[in-house]
Amino acid sequence: MDRAQPTLSHMSLVGLMKSGHLKHIISQNLDVLHVKSGIPLDKISELHGNTNLEICSKCSTKYYRDFNVIVAGSKNHKTGRKCDSCQSDLKDSIINFGESLNTEICTQGFDQAHEADLMLSLGSSLRVAPANAMAAIPPLKGGKLVICNLQKNRNGS
Repeated sequence: MDRAQPTLSHMSLVGLMKSGHLKHIISQNLDVLHVKSGIPLDKISELHGNTNLEICSKCSTKYYRDFNVIVAGSKNHKTGRKCDSCQSDLKDSIINFGESLNTEICTQGFDQAHEADLMLSLGSSLRVAPANAMAAIPPLKGGKLVICNLQKNRNGS
């Protein structure tokens, strides 16, 4: 995953953001490709975390790395590094199955969904909560939802 590069789809989103048509991205991806493509960090709600983000367990300082910070087998999310500010343990930001999502990031996603008059759903089955609930908000308030899912169906087409 460290070698993965943004696709034309990612770069199209960057273009839409630069032109003022895209205001925010709500992502379930862990792969950092939105960040690598040039989307500003404050314009992304990464619901399931980010493989390259460490957060201080005490002061919440964030460290974006150019490498995957996850330590295989670490059940407590500790990465083995310490915070520059307070010397407390740094932890990865990944949300594993059975763990609660970050409330602040979820709230940000829902707030952005409420502001949207158009929601684009790209490459999602819209089966996973709470992202599916966020996508449903614009249509409920008179906006639009456009779904583009290029996943292959069962017969391979």
